Amino acid sequence: MSRRYLDTIALLGALEAKKDEEGRSWRDIARELEIDHSTFTRLGRGQRPDVDTLVTLTDWVGVPLDTFVVGEAPHDERQETLAAIATYLRADKALKPRSAQAIESVLRAAYDQLAEPGGEPATH
Repeated sequence: MSRRYLDTIALLGALEAKKDEEGRSWRDIARELEIDHSTFTRLGRGQRPDVDTLVTLTDWVGVPLDTFVVGEAPHDERQETLAAIATYLRADKALKPRSAQAIESVLRAAYDQLAEPGGEPATH
């Protein structure tokens, strides 16, 4: 499995481009975003920001976070399908958390039972 990581240099480059375009200082941007201004110095040294700061920075620069993630993501279609379903179940306000987990467990069991090996659909 390959390792994925945040390309801090690319992120800093995108941030610098927007900063220069707007003619602003790092301190001014940090104040606006309510983050520590030293975040930009740390990025320049290759240090990664915490998750909340990372989301704030990518939102500000207007580029999806995935743009700055380097490396090939593992692809497991089964996990992607089940994770998507679980996300919707947990977000459903009509379901209590235990109910969503119970439905998710039933779906996982059914998926494991009925999914074809290798992801190929069954022919009848």
